[in-house]
Amino acid sequence: MVDELRSEGFTSRLVAGEGGYRILRTIAVLLLLAGCGWSGYMFRQYIELNHEEPITIPPIESQSEKDAQRLDKVIGDFRTAVDTRTRSLTLASAVIEASRQPFIPTMKVTVASQAVGEGSVTVGGEDQVIPTYVREKIPPIMFVRAIMVAGKQSMAIMDIEGVGTGIIVRSGYSFSNGEGKVVRIGPDKVTVNWSGKNLDLAPGL
Repeated sequence: MVDELRSEGFTSRLVAGEGGYRILRTIAVLLLLAGCGWSGYMFRQYIELNHEEPITIPPIESQSEKDAQRLDKVIGDFRTAVDTRTRSLTLASAVIEASRQPFIPTMKVTVASQAVGEGSVTVGGEDQVIPTYVREKIPPIMFVRAIMVAGKQSMAIMDIEGVGTGIIVRSGYSFSNGEGKVVRIGPDKVTVNWSGKNLDLAPGL
C-alpha cells in the first residue's frame, strides 16, 4: 500500500512537472518520440524488404555455341592457310621460271665429281656443271586433335590436308602415296616423317 502511494506520487509529480521533475518529463517525452520514430523506420524497412522486384537474367551462351564458334574460326584459319600456301607455291614456281636464263653461259664450277641432281656439259672444251633445281614437295597441313595412350598401344585423331578429318592413326600409318608416315605417337606429340624429314606435331586445335 505504501509503495502504491509512493508510485502515484511520483507519477503525478512527473506529469505535473513540478520542480526537478520537469527535466525528467522532457527526457521521457523525447525518448518516447525517438522510440516511435525508430519503430516507424523499421516498419518501412520491413515493407521494402517484402517488396518483390523483377530480376532479368541475361541469356547465357551455351557451351555448344562456343564450340561451334571456335570450330568455325579454326576452319576459317585452315582455309586461309591452304589458300596462302597454294598462292605461295604458285608464286615460287613463277619466280623460278622467270629467273631461268638458258641463253646465258653458266659459270664454271671446279668440282672433283658431279653432285647428285647436277649435270655436266662441255662448252669450248671445258666441262661446266649445270645445277638442277628439284622442287621440294611441301607437306600437307596437319592437326592433331587428340592423343590416346593405353599401355603400349597408342593412337591419335588427326586432320590431314587432302586425306580427311578425324582420322584415327597409329604408328606406321602412311598417306599421300607413301610420302608421309606416322613414325611415333607419344603422350605429348605425334612424329610424322615427310620426305625423309621428321615433323613433331603437338595436340590442339
